[in-house]
Amino acid sequence: MSKLVLLGYAGLITYASVRPMDSAPLEPWDKVGHLAIYAIFALLARRAVPPLKKYTYLCIAIFIYSGVLETVQSQLPGRAMSEYDLLANGIGIAIGFYISKKIFNGQHI
Repeated sequence: MSKLVLLGYAGLITYASVRPMDSAPLEPWDKVGHLAIYAIFALLARRAVPPLKKYTYLCIAIFIYSGVLETVQSQLPGRAMSEYDLLANGIGIAIGFYISKKIFNGQHI
């Protein structure tokens, strides 16, 4: 079930990342949103893939995927690639990783 939730969340992020935008996002709330969304993504990944080594690789894959989505945005009308969005995504993943280690340290989830 946790893997289905993770895949569903990934689908929502993908949809939100490639849909047309009517207006520019409000700064800095856009970056806070990226951070929170990707922190949640990392926490959901921990539930889906409990072994720490696999989880670490999955977090790296999530970051790479966020970079792919940013690159795709550069080709879409009304969207733009942002290195700062990618940075906020990475920080969010790192925060989610840290929180998951504190919460689930040594526990089978």
